[in-house]
Amino acid sequence: MTDEELRAKFLYTNGTLRNKLAIKNADELSLIEYRGVAERQVALLQQQPKIKSFDDLITINKFLFGWLYEWAGELRNYYLSKAGFDFLEYDRFDNAIKYINSEIIKLNKKKQPTIDDYAALLNDINYVHPFREGNGRSTKLFIQLLALHHGQVIDYPADNTAMIAALDQSDVKAIAATMTLQKSA
Repeated sequence: MTDEELRAKFLYTNGTLRNKLAIKNADELSLIEYRGVAERQVALLQQQPKIKSFDDLITINKFLFGWLYEWAGELRNYYLSKAGFDFLEYDRFDNAIKYINSEIIKLNKKKQPTIDDYAALLNDINYVHPFREGNGRSTKLFIQLLALHHGQVIDYPADNTAMIAALDQSDVKAIAATMTLQKSA
């Protein structure tokens, strides 16, 4: 897909994401999205579905964003970069998903995964960047749900600046340093 085709598919002419509510004001859309996604995040945290594979990440993205965007839960089929950082080529997703699934299996076999284990998985999924939008929120929730089934809770930073910088450098130790891991109550 060309850049022009991608813009036409995902954006209104003013640059706002195309959405099911036909909201063309970016600020209004952002607020509605934030509230709706937050409500859905809480619902999933209360349900605590068990994370078994990458497919669960797809389900999470669709649940969090599907009420607002047609493309939610769909793996991207085009190249993507942000701020000069190139994410994994979409034609390599099959191998990346197999690798991530093997890492999830390893984590699920551990009694108490470490913050480094979770940070490494976060880093791997971030590099794949499988969706048009919502990758960070979907992935953080995915990993939080994985931790809950190990009797753990992950706290992410309120300010993502340090985490994003660490993810841009693919520095697992720096990513882990932005997160805290506790036993759940």
